[in-house]
Amino acid sequence: MRISNIIPTTLIAFFVVVAGSLAQNLSTLNTPLETPDGTQTSLAEIGEGKVIIVSYGATWCVPCKKEMQAVNNIYDSLQAHGIEYVAVFIDNTKTMSKVGPYVNAKKFKFPVLLDPSQETFEAVNGTEVPYALIYDQNGELKFKHDGYFEGDEEHLMEEAVSLIEGTETGDSE
Repeated sequence: MRISNIIPTTLIAFFVVVAGSLAQNLSTLNTPLETPDGTQTSLAEIGEGKVIIVSYGATWCVPCKKEMQAVNNIYDSLQAHGIEYVAVFIDNTKTMSKVGPYVNAKKFKFPVLLDPSQETFEAVNGTEVPYALIYDQNGELKFKHDGYFEGDEEHLMEEAVSLIEGTETGDSE
């Protein structure tokens, strides 16, 4: 390979890595998103100074619904540990109107945000839902999870608690 081909390829790889790593910090997720009731906030604002679990999902995603219901059942325990959980719905504009009624019917206790343009989902390199990310108190991404199986909510809680207690066990995917 010629050296003139290596330099552009290396630069492209560098920018892809840098761009991908930008969303590795919660502070970069400062795009205002609406809640189902129409107020606006950002993931960075909600998670500032906290351990936060951000879970991307949709009303059409059965595993997403199962995760959210399971987390709703342990949400008080998460809060008692100082951990926040936020559900971000990536439904498109056609199905976004279903989010508010769904959230109200399920009586979710945790914050819910709407990302119909999937801007923050793309910023965190999301490809499928459910997609959960756990950030530490400094806003650094520590854990990522694709999918959901029964009992995963306990694993999410263990990882988040480990960040508070300083017993982090390593990245998980």
